[in-house]
Amino acid sequence: MKKRIYWVLLLLSAVGVLCASALTLAVTSQRSMRQAEQYINDLAQSISQSYDYVDEASYEKILQGLPDIVRVTFITSDGTVLYDSNAEASKMENHLDRPEIQQAIHDGFGEDIRNSSTTDSSSYYYALRLSDGNVLRLAQQYSSIRSMMLTSVPGIVVVMVILFGMALLLSHWLTKWMMKPVERAVRALDQAGVNADSYAELKPFFSHIQAQDQEIHTQKEILEQEREILGIITNNMREGLLLVSKDKNVVSVNPSAIHMLAGRVADPSEFIGKNYLIVNRTQELHDCVTTALSGASLNDDFTMHGRVYHIYASPMLRLGEVDGAVVIVLDETQQRMAERSRQEFSANVSHELKTPLTSISGYAEMMENGMVASMDDIRKFSGSIHKESLRLIALIDDIIRLSRIEEEVKEPQSLEPVELDDLCEAVMESLEPVAKKAEVSLHLETCPAVLLGEDGMLSELVYNLCENAIKYNHPNGNVWLSLSQDEKEITIKVKDDGIGIPEESRLRVFERFYRVDKSHSKQIGGTGLGLSIVKHVVEYHHGRVELDSGLGVGTEIRVFLPKVIE
Repeated sequence: MKKRIYWVLLLLSAVGVLCASALTLAVTSQRSMRQAEQYINDLAQSISQSYDYVDEASYEKILQGLPDIVRVTFITSDGTVLYDSNAEASKMENHLDRPEIQQAIHDGFGEDIRNSSTTDSSSYYYALRLSDGNVLRLAQQYSSIRSMMLTSVPGIVVVMVILFGMALLLSHWLTKWMMKPVERAVRALDQAGVNADSYAELKPFFSHIQAQDQEIHTQKEILEQEREILGIITNNMREGLLLVSKDKNVVSVNPSAIHMLAGRVADPSEFIGKNYLIVNRTQELHDCVTTALSGASLNDDFTMHGRVYHIYASPMLRLGEVDGAVVIVLDETQQRMAERSRQEFSANVSHELKTPLTSISGYAEMMENGMVASMDDIRKFSGSIHKESLRLIALIDDIIRLSRIEEEVKEPQSLEPVELDDLCEAVMESLEPVAKKAEVSLHLETCPAVLLGEDGMLSELVYNLCENAIKYNHPNGNVWLSLSQDEKEITIKVKDDGIGIPEESRLRVFERFYRVDKSHSKQIGGTGLGLSIVKHVVEYHHGRVELDSGLGVGTEIRVFLPKVIE
């Protein structure tokens, strides 16, 4: 503002000086021209008075003695030029058509201002009729007048420079004088209030400014708090958030979006203000952003680094116009896997339940229709129905146990100290009849070991491992259960010298309902959920499981459980 006032005052002063100088030159020029015209008129009157008293030769000498700036022409009444001070008279054209000559012949004198064809300049002509009818004409070029005026220009320029210097100083002083009260009042805004005695006229203005300043300060604090809260929310979101401006540059991006779209950890400032394609160049993201910037919403899936992501893109509107795009990215890998697992589980459960139910229904139908007559056949069919019913009950029990374990994995219960050595001894004791029936020897090697965990689930884990080792063994086989520990974890190892597991099946034995040899498994029973239950129990206790096996050699499964679950 101060500079603006200063330059406005300086400009006005300069314009005033220039206008005054131009006006002075114009007035002086006009006055000089009037004086020159009067001089020519007086000179012509003076010369005409001596015309009647001298002869032609003497009069010509008088004309020749006039100043060089004055052009003299002596013309007869018929327009013939007898004498001209600037040209040879005999070569000049007839001047009867000149306005000043015609006016002089008619009225006694005449004047005119025009460009001379001879001198090619603007001149003032004054003609005077003499006593014998001839015409005396005097002329002076305005260029001569202007040349005289130019002699006064240096003086005018000096005056202009002096006036401009004075205007410079005056503008500087006026600016300081005008701004002094305002500057003092502005400084007072940071203090308790404005001095009303000194600036009564400015008090309402600055009071309003103070109120607005306080309101702006308050709103700024609120905005900063909201911005901080919004930053905390977006930075801790599991969902990816990407804001793109209408010129396709990144306005905001949170760490989750960077991790999912760029596949790495980076500072969001690395992407701000740059084209959104620097974050991710997949066609799906490009299509979603382009559609959103055109005013429509779009969602799509894409796979990156083995994970499945879902993109939601919507236009960001401001005053009814598209001002950018909002992109939400969700990691749906676990959801898709869970959905696929549920579908597989449903299909497997349906199949596993249908098999014994089909058998039970078939046997019952045959008995109902009287197709079974002898008591031996009735007992045989009843036994088959009982066997399939037991298989169905075992399958349902395993499904219920697996569901319970999965629920506990999602919502962990309170853990308690479990003495694993006592737990292993109890499991081996409960399996002794099963092992004796299968002609398998059990061997136990333990050490005192206490684990913070869930007693029932750990019992289920050890029982299933040992039961599988017995089932998939051969007569006179062996099953070894050992327990060991170090500073960080406890190891449960179950080993057998049974039929073993083919290499192509080792990665799938922990899947639900998976059986290595379905025909053999059907003969020895089982639901195919034992090792799947083991896997979920290990995950619940944040452990890990390893398997080594070979056909005809046997199988060894090692479970590592941390002593402290973090």
